[in-house]
Amino acid sequence: MLVDVGELWSGYCCEGLDIKEEDAKFYNIRTAPFKIYGLVDPMNTYNRIPKDIAVKISGGVASKSPASAGARVRFATDSMYVGIRVEFKRHVLSSPHVTRLNETGFDIYIDEGMGQTYASSFVPSMDGFEGYQGIRKFADKKMRQITIYFPSGNEIFDVEIALQNDAKLCEATPYKYEKPVVFYGSSITHGFAASRPGMTYVNQIGRMLDINIMNFGFSGNAKGEPSLAEYLSKLDMSVFVMDYDHNAPSDEHLKNTHYDFYKIMRDANPDLPIIIVTKPDARKYTDEWDLSRKDIILNTYLTARSQGDKNVYFVDGNSFFIGSDRLDFTVDGCHPTDRGFARMAEVIGGVVRELIEK
Repeated sequence: MLVDVGELWSGYCCEGLDIKEEDAKFYNIRTAPFKIYGLVDPMNTYNRIPKDIAVKISGGVASKSPASAGARVRFATDSMYVGIRVEFKRHVLSSPHVTRLNETGFDIYIDEGMGQTYASSFVPSMDGFEGYQGIRKFADKKMRQITIYFPSGNEIFDVEIALQNDAKLCEATPYKYEKPVVFYGSSITHGFAASRPGMTYVNQIGRMLDINIMNFGFSGNAKGEPSLAEYLSKLDMSVFVMDYDHNAPSDEHLKNTHYDFYKIMRDANPDLPIIIVTKPDARKYTDEWDLSRKDIILNTYLTARSQGDKNVYFVDGNSFFIGSDRLDFTVDGCHPTDRGFARMAEVIGGVVRELIEK
């Protein structure tokens, strides 16, 4: 367990950061035995898509790909504390329903042999700044598997971890399934508006199944670009989840891109399980616009099946939030709360579980 002591925080600016522990030793997470997950090229950039590639896809993808959604660092240690020192882009909240913790904070999860459990968070201040540090202490000294989730919304430049100088430090146990599940979608996939990074539905599925994940949610900018499909199709993955309904600017745009996006992924990966998801609104589909979009996506699935694809799967997003209180699964009728993300993880994760366990 962690000792919850307010004095353990010190400093909120980049210059002169000083974890006030005499035996603290700092490690850059790009060095062994730390292992960074959820990024294509973490040794060179914490961007989810390298900038030179992202700008060729679209300005929107280029603006959102620096956000480190889904990234995490894993290691094992018997240190009595874990500290962090981080530098990032000076940033303000990008949306009124996104918490500072989810946008810019880090979550600590520990595994002591019973699966990952939430331990604490590194919480930045509400003031404008370009970095911060924090420390969290444990009640006893023993080996723990540590996973630290990166923020969902900000661009990270550098991360250091502080441990006791004499602490044991080694690689974390690999995931049960190391080949990642790749998710592509809108701000909901991206993780807005989870309370903190570990609560996005993508990260919840990763913990639930002990599987590596990669998050390519681009808030407001998942528009089914063929060049992005070409990029994603070259990644080594176990399952692909496709959910960009919300960001298609019109039903005509969705119709003109949805099947083609699927087909690019399928042609490059003949045996890859592909899960197609319609938008997960809490409101029931009652107007013609919503029904036409659902039909477009369902048509992609049915066309694929009619052409002999037996490894494509359809999930109706309208099935996530049901009951008279279904709007309480969201903050605004659209973006899920932690409760809503847990429901999405349960449904989509259930399909992923069946596929990876085959």
